Amino acid sequence: MAPITEPTASWILLLARICLAGVFIVSGVHKAIWYRQAVAEFAAARVPWVGITLPLTIALHLVAPLCLIAGRFTTTAALALAAFTALATVWVHDFWNMSGPDRLARSRIFMAHMAVAGGLLLLAVTGPGRLS
Repeated sequence: MAPITEPTASWILLLARICLAGVFIVSGVHKAIWYRQAVAEFAAARVPWVGITLPLTIALHLVAPLCLIAGRFTTTAALALAAFTALATVWVHDFWNMSGPDRLARSRIFMAHMAVAGGLLLLAVTGPGRLS
């Protein structure tokens, strides 16, 4: 198969940026709208300093994806989101400490989140493309 060339490559990168950004925008908006539930979720997951970490998480989930969509500060935004995703996934979806159906369900969520982190790392390396 021949390599994907311009302008198709840039259109695909734009679509990838929008898809990856959408995950975080929805998460950030949900955390902001349902703030009390988000506080409870953070506390249940033993996230420290919820009064600081939750607002910072919401800000990251809203600002960095907009950078991805705009194609500005793409590498920085993608790396920040990838690092956050990997860290949060290891922290919250610790399936190795579970058994039975919970272990299977959490392992699937873990792998899906790590796939998103992988996509963000690829975006950090490739850059936004020409449509930015």
